Amino acid sequence: MKLSRRTNTIILWIVSIGLLAGMVITFTPTLGTLGAGSARDRSPVVLEVNGSPVTELELSQARQSNRVFNAVQDGQVGQDLQDLLVDAVVRQRVVQLEAASIRVGNRQVRQAVDDFRERNGVAGSRNDGAYLDLIATAGFTDQTFREYLREQLQIEAFEAEITEGVSVTDDEVAAFYTANENSYLTEPQVLARQLVVDTQEEAEAALERIAGGEAFADVASDVSLEGSDVGGAVGGDEPQPVGRPAFPSAVASAVFALREPGLTDPIETPGGVYVVSVEQVIGAEVQPLDAVRDRVEADTLEAKRSAALEDAVDELVAEATVTSQGEEGVTYEDPVIAVVADRDIRRSDLLNAVYGNPQIQQALAPETASLIVDFFKPSIYEQLVDRYLAVEGAAELDVTVFGDEALIAQIALNHVARDAEATDEAVQAYYDTNQDRFTVSASAEVLRLDVPSEDAALALRSELLAGSPLEEATEAAGGTVEDLGTVRPGRLDDALDTALFETDAFEVLPGRTDAVSDVLVVEEVVETDEADAEAESEPETEQRYVLLVAERTPERVRPLSEVRDDVEQTVLAEARQALQQAWLDGLEEQVVVERFLTFGGDPLNNLQDADEALDEAEGDTP
Repeated sequence: MKLSRRTNTIILWIVSIGLLAGMVITFTPTLGTLGAGSARDRSPVVLEVNGSPVTELELSQARQSNRVFNAVQDGQVGQDLQDLLVDAVVRQRVVQLEAASIRVGNRQVRQAVDDFRERNGVAGSRNDGAYLDLIATAGFTDQTFREYLREQLQIEAFEAEITEGVSVTDDEVAAFYTANENSYLTEPQVLARQLVVDTQEEAEAALERIAGGEAFADVASDVSLEGSDVGGAVGGDEPQPVGRPAFPSAVASAVFALREPGLTDPIETPGGVYVVSVEQVIGAEVQPLDAVRDRVEADTLEAKRSAALEDAVDELVAEATVTSQGEEGVTYEDPVIAVVADRDIRRSDLLNAVYGNPQIQQALAPETASLIVDFFKPSIYEQLVDRYLAVEGAAELDVTVFGDEALIAQIALNHVARDAEATDEAVQAYYDTNQDRFTVSASAEVLRLDVPSEDAALALRSELLAGSPLEEATEAAGGTVEDLGTVRPGRLDDALDTALFETDAFEVLPGRTDAVSDVLVVEEVVETDEADAEAESEPETEQRYVLLVAERTPERVRPLSEVRDDVEQTVLAEARQALQQAWLDGLEEQVVVERFLTFGGDPLNNLQDADEALDEAEGDTP
């Protein structure tokens, strides 16, 4: 399914919505690195903020305090990160200057020092030396450390002044909950039975019994070291809904990787080897507001406080005088890159949105720079325009809005999409036209038996069909057994692949669930040493006689009943996006929007392509 540029923008916007909130905190360098020692006094001044100098050393220390700033040094991304660093330092400095007038007494500073020493195990006069050694590792003396703590207490007082009196209403709590429902999901759960044994061999033997038709509960009752009295039921006498904590970590990872009922492979843990039978998968669901009201109310209050603080800092930055100094001066520019009605979007907004994205941060490296510049930056630019459009349109909606622009826009977009639904007809149509998404590839658990001659292979096949033990019969025939594990189409040589997945030339072995193939004659290259390989112009081949013993699972399309929840969620998301797109398109016809940035190349039209490209680049990153 190809998505329009605007729809792609909406998806990107929703994926990273809320990332802009709190970017001051995300990209503010560690304050302790900017106040240590007198070395900064000897470092060249590169910037002045309202007359307060910022030195080259301070900028360098700030860069080292956050790996994002140091991830790429060259090109457009390197320049972006340099500009983002300078913006963060400027924002930090205007807060420091504004807070400097707030009185903090010596008693408060002494208490802060005592608290620090207590937390770090250096309390008391007998540990004075250890305390001084500890703060010296960060470049502090006792005096400069106390100055630093005083500054931190002033900043805390400044934040408290800004957020004092901020409260939330019931309508705001409800609006925040609706806009952030996916933050209040229940944990996924399963109904399951498990068996625990001492060794991998015992686990494999138990699985063979289950594959042979015995009930999992009966086998668990017979062999399990835990829960044998309840047939391995997890959670009670019968399987009860349980989450990840019910299992050891490695077992939980395997259990919750299953998307449908089934068996895990044997999993070794310090407490034994586990095999888990998942009888039902219970997906995460949104908890009702009443069940999480206290948490939502706290989150809503924090969002309002963050918005108030961000607005205050934005105002200080807008009023600040920032100048470059000397030959080593650093340029500080934050031009307007778009206007929506009378709302300016600045370059710092775009940089914070791009490099504040956790996925981009994780993959940030020289190898991914072009991907960020060519694909994600243009798309996120459009997402910012949409965010401001949504804020502009929110005033015309009958909905409670509050907080920063990101939260206001999110509330508005959720409101205009509130009537979206996934009808039965739409669900069926999506399922019918996307069968490949629900197709499970054929697979086979395969043993390869190599036998020295065709006659020996035919005799071995007869022995196996007569019920002879596989390994003993193969050894007696002068052959070898190779366990190929789980095989999917296209993984083996053509002859073997064709036999496994395109023929029915297999007969079920007595007392087993797998089957043996006809004798296969395979032409394979003879292995030689490097000298012989270089001397031969054509590789030498020989015929080999092979039997495959395989438990084959044919390709199947999962029925709609099995995947309905996923399909409904996808259809509902598309319906919501369509309503949001229509609303934003209508707003852009009514509101003056000016874009001042152009990009080389078009943004990706399909978010899935972008994700795959980023994943591929991330996989290539050392």
